Amino acid sequence: MENYAEMVLAMDACADRLEYLNNLFPDLATPTTTEGVIHWRQYRSRLPNLDIAGELPRETQPAIDLRSIAIGLLQQHSLEDVLEMLKEEQAVELTLPELVQLIGRKDYLTVLKREFRELLKNAISFEQIAALWNDLERPAFGGATWNSRSVSMLAN
Repeated sequence: MENYAEMVLAMDACADRLEYLNNLFPDLATPTTTEGVIHWRQYRSRLPNLDIAGELPRETQPAIDLRSIAIGLLQQHSLEDVLEMLKEEQAVELTLPELVQLIGRKDYLTVLKREFRELLKNAISFEQIAALWNDLERPAFGGATWNSRSVSMLAN
C-alpha cells in the first residue's frame, strides 16, 4: 500500500506542476499534456482519498467543525503549535499527517508557502528548510522527504 500511495501522491504533484506549466506557457502546451492532467484528475477522483502520508483517512467525529478551527488557528500559528492548541483547547489529539489530511492539500500548501517566505527572509537556504521540515516530520509533496528541489517548488 505504501508504494502505491507514494505513487499516487507523486502523480498528484506531477499533475499540479504540469497544469501550472500548461497555464504559464500556453503556446508550449500540447493536447497530450492538457489531456494528461484531465485524465489523471478524473482517475484520481475515483480513488479513495489518501492523506498526505499515504494512508486512508480515519473516521472523524463531526461534533465540532475541527477543520474550520484548525484553519483559523493556522492563520497565525505553525502546524506544530496548532496540534498543541487543538490538544489543549479542543481535547483532540492529532498527528501531523492527520492535521494535514484534515485541513486539506490547498491549505497545507498555503501554510508551507507562508513559512517558506518567513524562512527565506531570515536567509535560510532551501537545503536548510528541507532539513528543518524533515526534522519536524512535515509530510512532503511528491516524495518521502523534503529536499532543496521540493522546497524550491514552493517559490512559484
